[in-house]
Amino acid sequence: EIIESNLKIVNEIKENPDIRSFNLPAHRSIYKNIIEKYPNIELIYFYDRYGKLISSSDTISDDIDVRNREWFVGALKNGLYISDFYLSIFNNEVNKTISTQIKDMGGNLIGVMGFDIRIES
Repeated sequence: EIIESNLKIVNEIKENPDIRSFNLPAHRSIYKNIIEKYPNIELIYFYDRYGKLISSSDTISDDIDVRNREWFVGALKNGLYISDFYLSIFNNEVNKTISTQIKDMGGNLIGVMGFDIRIES
């Protein structure tokens, strides 16, 4: 049920024209609004298809190589990826990651957006 409701949010954000057109100044406020509305979403991040960080809801180091991470590869390959449960390194709580392909307005793959979702607190 938690995953179902979060999938709706993921699908909503991935269709947002400001996300799809790289309107970077709008990204931070989009993320902030989503996290305020859905407090179980801990972190949102958007990487281009080559693994370069585009934007995120919180500070993330640029030097993290995501190109071999399951959430990145899974979404690139299949369009959508839902991780197994894991303990968050930020708060030691059980999380899942949902990641999805992001396509530009022409339908071309431009990157992957991930959502770290707190399952229990």
